[in-house]
Parts: sequence; C-alpha cells; structure tokens
Amino acid sequence: MKKNYFLSFVISAMMVASAAHAQYISKAPSAGFDFTTGTDYVVIYAPEAQVSAMGSDILSNQNLDPNMVDNQFYYWTADWDPKLFTLYDIEDTHKNSWGGDEKLDMTPLFDWGAGHFGAKAKPYDLSCITEDHILHIGFMNIGAASASKQFKFTFGPNNNEIQIVVNKAVGQMAGTLVGVGHAPDMNQWYYLDIPLKDLLDPDGEFGFECDFSKPTGTIIFSVGFNDATPSKYTQGAVDPDTGMYDITITEKGSALAVDHVFLYKKNSTGMLSVTNDVNNGKGVAYNLAGQQVDKNYHGVVIKNGRKYIQ
Repeated sequence: MKKNYFLSFVISAMMVASAAHAQYISKAPSAGFDFTTGTDYVVIYAPEAQVSAMGSDILSNQNLDPNMVDNQFYYWTADWDPKLFTLYDIEDTHKNSWGGDEKLDMTPLFDWGAGHFGAKAKPYDLSCITEDHILHIGFMNIGAASASKQFKFTFGPNNNEIQIVVNKAVGQMAGTLVGVGHAPDMNQWYYLDIPLKDLLDPDGEFGFECDFSKPTGTIIFSVGFNDATPSKYTQGAVDPDTGMYDITITEKGSALAVDHVFLYKKNSTGMLSVTNDVNNGKGVAYNLAGQQVDKNYHGVVIKNGRKYIQ
C-alpha cells in the first residue's frame, strides 16, 4: 500500500500545533484567584486571608508554620560560608495578587541556589492528592529588565520531583527542567495552572513520575532560578540575631515573588452554599477573592469557613 506522506505530514503538523498552543500560564485576574471555582484544596503556601477564603473546601492544610515547628521556608547557604545565603529576601514593597502583604520575595546572590519549603517536626503528607488535582502557583518577575527570567519550581517527593521552568516553551528542556510557557511582563502577577494529569502523562510533554502515596522527606516544594543573573551586593558584619551576614543589594539582577502554592480540583457544579443569616458568622469577613471586607460590603462573604450573604 502506498503511504500517504501528505496525510502523515498534516497529522504531524496538527500535533505540533496542538502542543505549541498548550497554555498553562495566564495573567492573574485583578481580584486574584476566585476560590469558589475550586474544591479539595491542598495548601502548601498561601496568605492566611486566602486560606480562610477556601474554608471548608480545604482537603489538607500544610501551610507554612509561623512558629517553624512543623515546617519552614529556608534558603540554602553558600557551601564555602554557612553565614551567607545563596538567595536573599529583598522584601519588595509590591502587594500580592489579592492586594495583601503576604508573599515571598527573593533574588540570587550567585548563579545558583534555591528556597525550600521543608518539613521539621513531621514530614509532608501528600497522600490525598490525585491526578485530578491542578498545581497552582502565583508568581511575579520583580527583577531587572535585562536579567534572566527563567524561574524554576520543583514539587513532590524528594528525588522524584516534578521539575518545571517558566519562560521556556511548553515541553522544552532545560537540563532536567521542562518548560511550562512564558510570563513576559515585568511586575505582573501570573498564575501557573497545570493539571497533574498533564505532568504525569507518560506520553505527554512532561512524563514525570511521582508517587504521592507516602509522606515525603524534608523538602516538598522548591523555588529558584535557571541561568540566573546574580544581584550585586555588599556584605556587612554578622547579625547576632540571625547568625548571617547583613547584606545590602546594590544592583538587582533576577528576582522573583511568589504568593501562593496550592493544589485544587475544578468545582464541577459552580454552586454556592450560602445563608442569609450573616450574624451567625462571627469574626473577620472576606469576599470570594480572599480580601478582607467590612460590614458595609454587599455580596457573598466568608466567615470562619462558611459563606453568607451580607
């Protein structure tokens, strides 16, 4: 039988086009992520107001422990000097994607390094995660315009992680990292929204193998830079409170802000469970975007994990 080369070419072209149009990164909406669109949240990191907005839809809350008993966020130190971090907290003044203050801001002092969400008193438990979950990360490029813009995220069990990089085309390799798309604008919040099914599909663009059924080791999520442009800095004396050098950034290079990392499932019904008796919900009220509101706000609010019409 004569092979139809034209048909084969068309099919191949359609497959390439389909892969090229995969889009996992989008600009964050002005009001931030709408928590009524999801359910079965697994929180790795999120501001407290947004955790409250998730309410009873939280399946597992493993948010950062402010007392650093169960877990912590920490930067690697330099191999040659444990008093020097490889990433530095630059405490940028921008707001997070919901208009609040809670977020993580970092810049590399060298061309390598990472920040880690690590377990302390107990390991992270991801056994509730299924392939129906979506990995969701909020991030912003706050670096210099001329600096490298490739940001890397790893998630999952130690030595068996999902390893992805922003500002590489979907499926494009960068060492062991795989591209998830582009976030071209500076000082703009973007949301990475990528189904685990796509990440774990052995025949797909990524083909990662992760077993979430057992508690992980010390690290669950890492954030860093690929081909970073290091910031320039001056090094002062050791701070007696932290045991680390006082650092002053003199010229910013690559820099990244992260304001949440969580997994969720799409809400298939889109229905709200609400009550008109708002007085039964005592405490601070939030709108559906997780922003705190006062008694003059009209609409659906969340108090103590329940939804009310105010």
